Amino acid sequence: MLWNNLREFLDKLEEAGELKKVLGAHWENDIGGITELMTERVGPALLFDEIREYPKGYRVASNLFNTSKRTAIAFGLPPELSPQALAERSAAIMRDFRPVPPETVTSAPVLENVLRGNAVDLFKFPTPKWHENDGGRYIGTGVCVIQQDPDTGFVNSGAYRVSVHDRRTCAIFIEHGKHGDVIRRKYWDRSEKCPVMVSVGQEPILTALSGSRIHHAPQGVSEFEVAGYLHGSPYPVVKGEFTGLPFPAGGEIAIEGFIPSPREALVPEGPFGEWTGYYAHGRRPETIIEVAAVYHRNDPIIFGAPPVRPVGCEYFASLSGDNMRAMERLEKAGIQGVVRIFGLSKPHLNVVAMRQMYPGHVNDVVRTLLPGGDQYNGHMIWIICDDDIDVSNSDEVMWAMASRCVPEQGVQVIPGTAVWQLDPRVRPEDRSDPNKEEGRKPYTAHNLVINACRPYDWIKDFPPVCANSPEFRADILKRWEKVFN
Repeated sequence: MLWNNLREFLDKLEEAGELKKVLGAHWENDIGGITELMTERVGPALLFDEIREYPKGYRVASNLFNTSKRTAIAFGLPPELSPQALAERSAAIMRDFRPVPPETVTSAPVLENVLRGNAVDLFKFPTPKWHENDGGRYIGTGVCVIQQDPDTGFVNSGAYRVSVHDRRTCAIFIEHGKHGDVIRRKYWDRSEKCPVMVSVGQEPILTALSGSRIHHAPQGVSEFEVAGYLHGSPYPVVKGEFTGLPFPAGGEIAIEGFIPSPREALVPEGPFGEWTGYYAHGRRPETIIEVAAVYHRNDPIIFGAPPVRPVGCEYFASLSGDNMRAMERLEKAGIQGVVRIFGLSKPHLNVVAMRQMYPGHVNDVVRTLLPGGDQYNGHMIWIICDDDIDVSNSDEVMWAMASRCVPEQGVQVIPGTAVWQLDPRVRPEDRSDPNKEEGRKPYTAHNLVINACRPYDWIKDFPPVCANSPEFRADILKRWEKVFN
């Protein structure tokens, strides 16, 4: 195992000078406020202790993966790698993927404390109110929500938001059509409650897999099996007493329970500051978790990954920014010349750097990347640039659009399909309703493509860029190093 638990990772961050400890913060305003500011400033990871109204040792960790260095450390890769090199190394590792089944153990740190029935009290943990205008305390922001398909036995681990409603009840929001939603509806169709386990504060590999921010588990393969491959050994799990579901043996907190159908129980959920940078979904009735048991380590740590306004910051940015899945799609289609695809901003602003090789090359790239029919493929904006543009630099991308796009030829609107129900552009009356089987009313969301490349038919005559060569610039920096330090 790269990491047996979250604590080993935190120790490594502290050793690398990447962790700041904060004492005496309050759960209601301080923890979320400090996390937001530190994330925006690309500052260190945070570990809150001596939280007001809670015992010393009951901690909250946040901002753990927001730089390429910390992300590299999390995945056991060289911390000096550039973001692009980190993404390429990560993609190369997955090319040899083979599932490694988890290993069930009976003794584990997460079993140090077990609360059942009336002994369950979710308020014993210092769950923060992450944003000023949030409608509650969210223990589930960087969690692994674990469920098992009743038909196939497939075990899914997803990242869905979970709030504390009362001592023994959570509210859970799952995007319609996600694995977690598909699985729970199968139980509801059988007139059964859906078993669920919420792991809070696990090591970083499973955290990343559950959120699908970096590696994606292939269809029908459990995130636990991918985690085992990345760790190089079977992932140790324990089984829940009431559901039989596996959960991380080295986790900090685990919440076990059942999700009744919307016909049986709904509670108000939200608003919550979402990954798009908005409060789009408001406060609506959502499904609950009836908690049967809580497992936790001594001196437990909540791991929080609250979304913040996606301006200059991103959770697992250094790997999720580089869209390696899109690159793989182009490779399979035999499309050459694409150097890099980068997610410049959330929700879906992607920039492609390419070396034009023939007439219509840009259109071939667009047709491959936007074939239509993909789930959640809508309201995407794609900007296509030449390979001299640093697609991770917003200033360079804007300059390419301002100086190379020919609007009457270079702008396309391409029909898309379903969008995230948290998309701020969805009208209020079209948003999700857990009582509806279809999730929400049909909603049309198209995609925008902007060709910011030099026109291929006269590319050789296009005016040259007035910038010194990389070699010239490197020489200046080397000889005049003191001036720039």
